[in-house]
Amino acid sequence: MERRYSLRTIGSVFLLSAAVALTASTEVRAQQVYSGQPQEGQQSGDFQQPPAPDAAQMAAMRKDVQVAASYQLPDDFLPRMITTLQALQDAGLQPPPPEGHISLDDTIRRVESVPGIQPVLKSQGFTARQFVMGLTSFGITYAVTSHTADAKDAPRLNPHNVSLLQKNPDAVRALLQQMGNQPAQAQ
Repeated sequence: MERRYSLRTIGSVFLLSAAVALTASTEVRAQQVYSGQPQEGQQSGDFQQPPAPDAAQMAAMRKDVQVAASYQLPDDFLPRMITTLQALQDAGLQPPPPEGHISLDDTIRRVESVPGIQPVLKSQGFTARQFVMGLTSFGITYAVTSHTADAKDAPRLNPHNVSLLQKNPDAVRALLQQMGNQPAQAQ
């Protein structure tokens, strides 16, 4: 039986997962874009919402959301990701912002394309794929478990990830806090 998700659920989860996969200032820009707030150097009337996804894009988004929701986080994911985000922040690195409806594979390729990011990820034991999939899985798991009233159309979560987040609330808060920190700016 194929699970069907509403456009609202898919859009919310996918936008959340895209935002989670990005570090601090990119996350702020994504929030501005999706809330309609003007970005630096942009007039408030300049923003154009991306077009609604077509049926093929919706199917691909559903698949990506389920793939990410099923991805198993390693037991040491939370402390390692906190350290990784701090290292990226210290290096002034951030993945590029999302453009329209971007797949997980495209997100991974975009992260891989950031100059200097591969050595930082590798030093923390992540590949670009593990980094994106981990943050996306974390974001979906956190969103669904935090908003259980809206979870009827949610993707099936990896039970290990649910348990990992439930057993480590302080680390979850620390990771969320780290995700909100601004990257260092080159002077």
